[in-house]
Amino acid sequence: MEEKRFNPKHLDKLNNPKRLISLPIEFIVEKAAIENPKVIIDLGAGTGFFSTHFAEIYKQSKVYACDISDTMVDWMKENLLPKYDNIIPLKMEDSCVHLNNDFADFLFMINLHHELDSPQKTLNECCRLLKSNGKIAISDWKKEKTEQGPSIELRYDAKEVKEQLIVAGFNKISIYTELLTNFLIIAEK
Repeated sequence: MEEKRFNPKHLDKLNNPKRLISLPIEFIVEKAAIENPKVIIDLGAGTGFFSTHFAEIYKQSKVYACDISDTMVDWMKENLLPKYDNIIPLKMEDSCVHLNNDFADFLFMINLHHELDSPQKTLNECCRLLKSNGKIAISDWKKEKTEQGPSIELRYDAKEVKEQLIVAGFNKISIYTELLTNFLIIAEK
Protein backbone atom coordinates (compact mmCIF):
# COMPACT_ATOMS: atom_id res chain seq x y z
CA MET A 1 0.00 0.00 0.00
CA GLU A 2 1.10 3.52 -0.77
CA GLU A 3 2.41 5.51 2.20
CA LYS A 4 -0.08 8.27 3.10
CA ARG A 5 2.34 10.65 4.73
CA PHE A 6 4.76 12.90 2.90
CA ASN A 7 8.34 11.66 3.11
CA PRO A 8 10.55 14.37 4.71
CA LYS A 9 13.42 13.22 2.47
CA HIS A 10 11.65 15.08 -0.34
CA LEU A 11 11.10 18.33 1.55
CA ASP A 12 12.66 20.33 -1.29
CA LYS A 13 9.44 19.64 -3.26
CA LEU A 14 7.48 21.53 -0.62
CA ASN A 15 9.44 24.72 -1.31
CA ASN A 16 8.79 24.75 -5.05
CA PRO A 17 7.30 28.15 -5.99
CA LYS A 18 5.27 26.42 -8.72
CA ARG A 19 2.97 25.24 -5.94
CA LEU A 20 1.58 28.78 -5.85
CA ILE A 21 0.38 28.45 -9.45
CA SER A 22 -1.98 25.58 -8.67
CA LEU A 23 -2.84 26.92 -5.21
CA PRO A 24 -2.51 30.71 -5.03
CA ILE A 25 -2.47 32.17 -1.53
CA GLU A 26 -4.52 35.14 -2.73
CA PHE A 27 -7.36 32.76 -3.62
CA ILE A 28 -7.42 31.33 -0.08
CA VAL A 29 -7.22 34.80 1.47
CA GLU A 30 -10.04 36.11 -0.73
CA LYS A 31 -12.36 33.17 -0.05
CA ALA A 32 -11.62 33.03 3.69
CA ALA A 33 -12.19 36.79 4.05
CA ILE A 34 -10.41 37.04 7.38
CA GLU A 35 -9.49 40.48 8.62
CA ASN A 36 -6.56 41.12 10.93
CA PRO A 37 -6.20 37.67 12.47
CA LYS A 38 -4.04 37.71 15.59
CA VAL A 39 -3.30 33.98 15.52
CA ILE A 40 -3.10 31.67 12.49
CA ILE A 41 -2.39 27.94 12.61
CA ASP A 42 -0.87 26.06 9.68
CA LEU A 43 -1.67 22.41 10.37
CA GLY A 44 0.72 20.05 8.60
CA ALA A 45 3.03 22.94 7.78
CA GLY A 46 5.87 20.84 6.38
CA THR A 47 8.63 23.36 5.63
CA GLY A 48 6.34 26.29 6.41
CA PHE A 49 6.13 27.23 2.73
CA PHE A 50 2.55 28.47 3.04
CA SER A 51 3.14 29.79 6.57
CA THR A 52 5.68 32.26 5.19
CA HIS A 53 3.17 33.66 2.71
CA PHE A 54 0.52 34.13 5.39
CA ALA A 55 3.16 35.66 7.69
CA GLU A 56 3.97 38.20 4.98
CA ILE A 57 0.33 39.04 4.27
CA TYR A 58 -0.61 39.27 7.96
CA LYS A 59 2.54 40.79 9.42
CA GLN A 60 0.89 41.49 12.80
CA SER A 61 -0.23 37.85 13.18
CA LYS A 62 1.51 34.99 14.92
CA VAL A 63 1.60 31.97 12.63
CA TYR A 64 1.94 28.62 14.38
CA ALA A 65 3.49 26.24 11.84
CA CYS A 66 2.57 22.80 13.20
CA ASP A 67 3.88 19.47 11.98
CA ILE A 68 4.24 15.92 13.34
CA SER A 69 7.68 15.44 11.77
CA ASP A 70 10.70 16.40 13.85
CA THR A 71 12.61 16.82 10.58
CA MET A 72 10.12 19.41 9.33
CA VAL A 73 9.94 21.31 12.63
CA ASP A 74 13.75 21.38 12.91
CA TRP A 75 14.02 22.56 9.28
CA MET A 76 11.58 25.41 9.96
CA LYS A 77 13.47 26.44 13.11
CA GLU A 78 16.73 26.52 11.21
CA ASN A 79 15.50 28.16 7.99
CA LEU A 80 12.52 30.34 8.88
CA LEU A 81 13.24 31.79 12.29
CA PRO A 82 16.05 34.05 11.20
CA LYS A 83 13.75 35.65 8.60
CA TYR A 84 10.27 35.48 10.17
CA ASP A 85 9.82 36.58 13.75
CA ASN A 86 6.05 35.96 13.55
CA ILE A 87 6.30 32.24 12.67
CA ILE A 88 6.41 29.75 15.53
CA PRO A 89 7.34 26.18 14.48
CA LEU A 90 5.54 23.72 16.72
CA LYS A 91 5.72 19.94 17.03
CA MET A 92 2.28 18.37 17.13
CA GLU A 93 0.96 14.86 17.50
CA ASP A 94 -1.54 13.17 15.25
CA SER A 95 -4.90 14.88 15.93
CA CYS A 96 -3.42 16.86 18.83
CA VAL A 97 -1.94 20.35 18.93
CA HIS A 98 -0.66 21.53 22.29
CA LEU A 99 -2.29 24.96 22.24
CA ASN A 100 -5.20 26.34 24.27
CA ASN A 101 -8.89 26.13 23.42
CA ASP A 102 -10.33 29.05 21.42
CA PHE A 103 -6.80 30.10 20.49
CA ALA A 104 -6.75 30.93 16.78
CA ASP A 105 -8.67 33.20 14.44
CA PHE A 106 -7.79 31.19 11.34
CA LEU A 107 -6.49 27.68 10.69
CA PHE A 108 -5.51 26.18 7.36
CA MET A 109 -4.51 22.75 6.08
CA ILE A 110 -3.05 22.38 2.61
CA ASN A 111 -2.69 18.94 1.03
CA LEU A 112 -2.94 17.31 4.45
CA HIS A 113 -6.45 15.86 4.70
CA HIS A 114 -5.61 12.75 2.67
CA GLU A 115 -2.71 12.01 5.06
CA LEU A 116 -4.75 12.09 8.25
CA ASP A 117 -5.14 8.85 10.21
CA SER A 118 -8.37 10.12 11.74
CA PRO A 119 -9.79 13.08 9.80
CA GLN A 120 -12.73 13.42 12.17
CA LYS A 121 -10.51 13.61 15.27
CA THR A 122 -8.31 16.18 13.55
CA LEU A 123 -11.27 18.35 12.56
CA ASN A 124 -12.62 18.11 16.11
CA GLU A 125 -9.22 19.35 17.28
CA CYS A 126 -9.34 22.19 14.75
CA CYS A 127 -12.73 23.23 16.09
CA ARG A 128 -11.32 23.22 19.64
CA LEU A 129 -8.40 25.41 18.61
CA LEU A 130 -10.49 28.05 16.82
CA LYS A 131 -12.18 30.98 18.49
CA SER A 132 -15.90 31.44 18.05
CA ASN A 133 -16.43 32.68 14.47
CA GLY A 134 -12.91 31.55 13.62
CA LYS A 135 -12.44 30.09 10.15
CA ILE A 136 -10.82 27.01 8.72
CA ALA A 137 -9.53 26.56 5.17
CA ILE A 138 -8.92 23.06 3.86
CA SER A 139 -7.38 22.51 0.46
CA ASP A 140 -6.54 19.07 -0.78
CA TRP A 141 -6.24 17.13 -4.01
CA LYS A 142 -9.47 16.66 -5.95
CA LYS A 143 -10.64 13.05 -6.13
CA GLU A 144 -9.59 12.69 -9.76
CA LYS A 145 -6.48 11.56 -11.61
CA THR A 146 -3.73 14.18 -11.82
CA GLU A 147 -0.08 14.07 -12.85
CA GLN A 148 1.04 14.75 -9.28
CA GLY A 149 -0.31 13.97 -5.86
CA PRO A 150 -1.45 10.85 -4.04
CA SER A 151 -3.43 8.00 -5.54
CA ILE A 152 -7.17 8.50 -6.02
CA GLU A 153 -7.81 5.91 -3.29
CA LEU A 154 -6.23 8.20 -0.68
CA ARG A 155 -8.09 11.33 -1.78
CA TYR A 156 -11.35 12.65 -0.38
CA ASP A 157 -14.27 14.13 -2.22
CA ALA A 158 -14.93 17.70 -1.05
CA LYS A 159 -18.48 16.71 -0.02
CA GLU A 160 -17.04 14.05 2.33
CA VAL A 161 -14.85 16.68 3.96
CA LYS A 162 -17.87 18.99 4.28
CA GLU A 163 -19.77 16.25 6.15
CA GLN A 164 -16.80 15.75 8.48
CA LEU A 165 -16.72 19.50 9.17
CA ILE A 166 -20.43 19.52 10.03
CA VAL A 167 -19.91 16.65 12.50
CA ALA A 168 -17.00 18.57 14.07
CA GLY A 169 -19.26 21.58 14.67
CA PHE A 170 -18.47 23.86 11.74
CA ASN A 171 -21.04 25.80 9.72
CA LYS A 172 -21.23 28.33 6.88
CA ILE A 173 -19.33 25.85 4.72
CA SER A 174 -18.37 26.84 1.17
CA ILE A 175 -16.73 24.56 -1.40
CA TYR A 176 -14.65 25.97 -4.26
CA THR A 177 -13.63 23.67 -7.11
CA GLU A 178 -12.26 26.07 -9.70
CA LEU A 179 -8.62 25.36 -8.87
CA LEU A 180 -6.87 23.00 -11.28
CA THR A 181 -5.82 20.19 -8.92
CA ASN A 182 -7.33 21.08 -5.54
CA PHE A 183 -10.61 21.87 -3.90
CA LEU A 184 -10.85 24.56 -1.23
CA ILE A 185 -13.33 24.48 1.63
CA ILE A 186 -13.90 27.41 3.96
CA ALA A 187 -15.94 26.91 7.13
CA GLU A 188 -16.66 28.82 10.31
CA LYS A 189 -16.83 27.69 13.92
